[in-house]
Amino acid sequence: MKRSSVAILAAALITLSACASNTGSAPSPSGSATAAASVQPSHPVEFVISTAPGGGSDIYARAMQAIISSKNFSPQPVTPVNKEGGSGAVAFTYVFDHKGDMHYVMITLNSFFTTIITQKLPYKATDFTPVANMALDPFFLWVNDDSPWKTAQDFVAAAQKDSLVVAGTGSKQEDEALFRRIEDTMKTKPFTYVPQTSGATVAAAVAGHQGGVVASVNNPSEGLALYQASPKKMRPLCAFTPESPKTGVYTGLATCKTQGIAIDDYYIMRAIMAPPGLSPQQQAFWVDVFKKVYDSDEWKKFMSDNALNPDFRSGLDFRQFILQYQQLHQDIATKFKWV
Repeated sequence: MKRSSVAILAAALITLSACASNTGSAPSPSGSATAAASVQPSHPVEFVISTAPGGGSDIYARAMQAIISSKNFSPQPVTPVNKEGGSGAVAFTYVFDHKGDMHYVMITLNSFFTTIITQKLPYKATDFTPVANMALDPFFLWVNDDSPWKTAQDFVAAAQKDSLVVAGTGSKQEDEALFRRIEDTMKTKPFTYVPQTSGATVAAAVAGHQGGVVASVNNPSEGLALYQASPKKMRPLCAFTPESPKTGVYTGLATCKTQGIAIDDYYIMRAIMAPPGLSPQQQAFWVDVFKKVYDSDEWKKFMSDNALNPDFRSGLDFRQFILQYQQLHQDIATKFKWV
């Protein structure tokens, strides 16, 4: 079916960038340090991950947890726990059901909005306690290393002739939204979209041509291991970003826009949320912890290595971000008739 462009994406991302005051109004850094220190976990904490091991959320959560542990940012152990299933619904509901309990935090991505909206779950993203956004994660267009396509133009030309089989994380999620935008923008044949359980399984599907899969829009971290493998298994054709990466192994990768696909305005949020009903002091404790993670040399290197856009938000700035991203994904779901 022919789809009209989702112009709201560009407008929303411009608005988001305009309010990206990284120092913002974080509850802990700008509030009372004494109040934050007076409330802290009393037993081990679960760091809930909505995807299977090996996906982007899993990789990022474990990187953050390692920093928290090595630098003793929490008085209690913080343990990653994978609760995959239902395109994130299992994890979201699990955390939602621990209302007022600061011993649960969760890493979230755009499925935090799309899943809640498309599955009509009995809560909204804004019902959770916001902690912080840690980065914006770009999309790359990936193919198997033996693919005949060397540029995005090659991929588009093939997609205009035939319905290509592509893979992404979940159905009616951010990966599918991006492929549908490519389909509409470049007037290709409809893609045959094959949903997977995580970014890792998406990458594996591309690397192994599983089910005839020829491409994905994995994030940089999800394709890194297969890109650096010997022999190489995957390679990116282009980045859906305004500029080419300037650091790390992807330095100089062409933007998709320079290769004819005029899409450079959609990112995955890598954010931390907590159950509904945390007190301001409990919230402030976690904002303080994750701001320390963000400021660490280890996280800065991780962002550089994985082509992440540094983007710390907390307090009112982060609440506004959540509201805007919730509306953005409501518009996406409506445009593609996912609701």
